Amino acid sequence: MTQSTTYEEVRAIRADRQHVAALLDRYPRVSEDETQEIITFLRTGRHLDVGMVTGDDALRPKLDAFMADHKKHFRLKWTEIVAAVTGIFGIPTGAWLLWEAFA
Repeated sequence: MTQSTTYEEVRAIRADRQHVAALLDRYPRVSEDETQEIITFLRTGRHLDVGMVTGDDALRPKLDAFMADHKKHFRLKWTEIVAAVTGIFGIPTGAWLLWEAFA
């Protein structure tokens, strides 16, 4: 990976964060495609970038309104719940079974 690629990636990430912040600032005057961009960014964006957008006090009222209007997109899906429960109970149970098998 070259140094210029790293700078390009950083610029692209910063541009995405700034783009979503600008869309949120215009909310509710955004199109359906722009709404989907915001949802995608908030659900799948890098945690640091999402945190920087959601932590902006100037955007807080617009973000709160957006989250209230689109809360169905931010609920946990049943597959995510199953994965979490499996991780919480399955991994320790598997480790205990392995311990008992070799102890």
